[in-house]
Amino acid sequence: MPTKQPVPAPKTISLAAGAQAVINGALVTALESCQFEVGSGAYVLTGRALWRSQRDRSSSADALYFEMMKACAAPENFEPARSRLFAALSEVVAQDRTHQSQKECAACAAALVAGDAEAALGSARRLAEANAAKAKRTPSSRGAPAQRRAQIVSSGTV
Repeated sequence: MPTKQPVPAPKTISLAAGAQAVINGALVTALESCQFEVGSGAYVLTGRALWRSQRDRSSSADALYFEMMKACAAPENFEPARSRLFAALSEVVAQDRTHQSQKECAACAAALVAGDAEAALGSARRLAEANAAKAKRTPSSRGAPAQRRAQIVSSGTV
């Protein structure tokens, strides 16, 4: 009989007044200092990870996710950004050759072709989550622990 793994406690996130975070693709700005708990499956970016320039990001999956969030911020932005999104997706295809990532890239491409912004954003989020999980397990090439730009919370529900 398989043993049940304990459910981790939700993570507490603190934001100062005016600070921003991205939670599952939505930009959140704190109107005043606050704390909140984030549960299972949430993809949370805070601090410098939000505004790092494109060339400073080592992951093409992160770059795709940020580009996708910008394109999906308003419906009129998605169509003009599709060729740029395909270019970013091609970088992910070339960089991450795992079977699961390739399947997710195919799903993202299909969503882009169909003009389905929500599905494309979901695929980009899953690719970035997989990249963050891989970065957490793999030390950086300089011998120091890999920096964690994204926090994937695996408890409760959001």
